[in-house]
Amino acid sequence: MIRNALAETALTLAIVFVVVALVLVPLAMTQADPVGVVTTFLFGPFKSIRHIGNIIELATPSMFCGLAVALILRAGMFNLGVEGAFFLGGLGTVAAALILPLPGPWLAPAALLAGAVIGSSVCVVPGVLRARYGASELVSSLMLNFAALFIGLYVLNVWLRDPAAGAMVSFKIPADARLPRLIEGTRIHIGVLLALAACGLGALYLFRTAGGFESRIAGANPSFAAHLGLDVARIGLRAQILGGLIAAFGGGIEMLGLYQRFSWQALPGNGWTGVTVAILARDHPALVIPAALFLGWLQVGGDLVARNFDIPNEAVGLMQALLLVTVTAAALTRNPRLLRAFGARSPGAAR
Repeated sequence: MIRNALAETALTLAIVFVVVALVLVPLAMTQADPVGVVTTFLFGPFKSIRHIGNIIELATPSMFCGLAVALILRAGMFNLGVEGAFFLGGLGTVAAALILPLPGPWLAPAALLAGAVIGSSVCVVPGVLRARYGASELVSSLMLNFAALFIGLYVLNVWLRDPAAGAMVSFKIPADARLPRLIEGTRIHIGVLLALAACGLGALYLFRTAGGFESRIAGANPSFAAHLGLDVARIGLRAQILGGLIAAFGGGIEMLGLYQRFSWQALPGNGWTGVTVAILARDHPALVIPAALFLGWLQVGGDLVARNFDIPNEAVGLMQALLLVTVTAAALTRNPRLLRAFGARSPGAAR
């Protein structure tokens, strides 16, 4: 399994370099130093500890969201509520940190647990609707993201807003609840270790436990799983709950690791990034890590090019979008679980 996933990853990397050559080189040729543009994009993110820290900082929430989506996909489900779960998880964590009267060492774990439970509802509700009524979790989870956004904004404005801040932000997160930084001069915090551990535990769950084995059977062939006597609806709901908890936990980690207040007034986009990460990783929890780091490198490299050369941000954004569309489409067309989720039939299913 891991060998096949590595082969797919190698093919993805080959596609990446081809697309970089086709998109970045024409942009570079419009500059006085085209070689500098290419080398800045490819190697600039690795030339300083601060930029490496930026890659890891961006990859941390992507690991949580990518892992959540990967576990859901493995069970044959496709839930877009990871975005709303991440948002509500961050809000719930901050609210718990402000309200719970706990001593320092217990405040952050308790707040993260509360945020995970609160935020996971965005994934659990579509899972229950699918298991009980057969409703499409793709549609219900997409709509529920915006319900989660406006419910969160209402809670922030009515109960958590700091009137002295001059903006719609929460009171300051207590210092005892903040996650410690790991490397001086960067914003890398202990949450990256939790993200790595989560991906490792996700791989162990998927490939070394009975529950993970059931998820893989149900995701690969739901009819065969039902023939074996497995409760496919229950397996799918379990995956939705687990994915929602992981995504919401990631939102809480992001808040306690990088922010002093809750300040999101729109969906942060990490859940959508998590979908891309999971597709690039071929739904393998261990490969979520390099996939998330790749997207972090892509964003940091594009920002460096935009800041150091006379290339507009829109052109860099277009280059990044083309890269993501190309590699995602290449992985999507080879993923039978995703093809089923979007209503297509894979060649294997047809046979």
